[in-house]
Amino acid sequence: MKNLQRRVTVIAAALSLTAAPSARAFEAIDTIGWPSHGVFPAYPADETRPTGILLEAGVVLRAETNPQADTITRVGGAVRYDQRIVGRQRLRLDARGDYYKYAHSTNLDHGAYALAGDWLWEAGNSLAGTLTAGYVQRQAALSETQADRLDLVKSATVAGTAAYLITPRLRLRGGLAGLKEERTQAVKTESNAATGTAAVEYVSPLLNTVGVEYRDTHGEAPLAVGATGDTDYVEQELAVVATYALGAQLRFAGRLGYTSRDYDQENATQHNFAGPTGRMRLEWLPGYKTVLGFDAYREPRSVIEVNASHMIVSGVSFGPRWAVTNKVVLEALLVRERRVFDGDPALAAGTIRRDELIHLARISVGWEPARFWQLSAAFDHGERESNVVGRDYQFNAVMGNIAYAW
Repeated sequence: MKNLQRRVTVIAAALSLTAAPSARAFEAIDTIGWPSHGVFPAYPADETRPTGILLEAGVVLRAETNPQADTITRVGGAVRYDQRIVGRQRLRLDARGDYYKYAHSTNLDHGAYALAGDWLWEAGNSLAGTLTAGYVQRQAALSETQADRLDLVKSATVAGTAAYLITPRLRLRGGLAGLKEERTQAVKTESNAATGTAAVEYVSPLLNTVGVEYRDTHGEAPLAVGATGDTDYVEQELAVVATYALGAQLRFAGRLGYTSRDYDQENATQHNFAGPTGRMRLEWLPGYKTVLGFDAYREPRSVIEVNASHMIVSGVSFGPRWAVTNKVVLEALLVRERRVFDGDPALAAGTIRRDELIHLARISVGWEPARFWQLSAAFDHGERESNVVGRDYQFNAVMGNIAYAW
């Protein structure tokens, strides 16, 4: 078994004229699939990719009433250390820091950062795994809080995985993971989860896989500190998991199963969940310079910015990519997502459950005029329809990015 990693150090700069609120507004330019990254079979990957310093500006708050606009400047840097230590053991360290400066809503100025470390270990030819730890500080999503206030979220994660080849065609896989999140400013909120995973998989001679996975999670859904209610839950999932590649033309990864989430205290406004869930990613490459991506998913999800024990998220997306040349790439993305907020123990009985529909359309372009230099631009249009007054919105976002990477 092999662990293949890239060694990257990056410095980049970006300027955005009109951006959507929250850090996700930067996603359009931060996730461009550059030809130099090996995204397209026509062009081999090199050893550089942008992850670093950014300057951006945009719309801060999206709301149905009293919308606000602002100019955001984001400056930061990122560095990665990836080195084989001894034998087959590899250490990978990542660090990133950003500072967000708001021209008008100066009370939102803040620093954000992410730290991560991975130990990729192997013992012989049949046993391998990872040990991971990470810490992130970020601003809560303004599209959810809809408040002109600083509201930082801090997240800590630890995880370990292992995979063992019983035979060349049969693999056992397992893992443990822990997550703790808290909002520390406006509304102090905490959540945590501990998850165990076990799977058995068949591995084909072409490294395609199919198997069965069981996941068990014990957690506490987001709850404001001092609020009454019990959000402790147990979530279990049994799923069929598969990965498949038909040459270089078709790539598939997915899971389909049944998930149940049971709360220690179910009541009129906090509901248990049980039903089919899954996630699927399909990539079709009709040519060596084109990638058509399809995604579909349905799952219960706890989000610390949301006043609900969990929300049922289901959606589909389509995202084509085209490498015009080895230096120019065009991308688009269409997303349709529905979120049903399925419970809050702090709500009064009879309160209507929030039900929202989100649409996003995106187009982006990237250009690498010379080695190490990357220029990109993107346009987003999105809207949210909600059954709660004041949560409908529409937004437009235009972003530009210039990066230097080595």
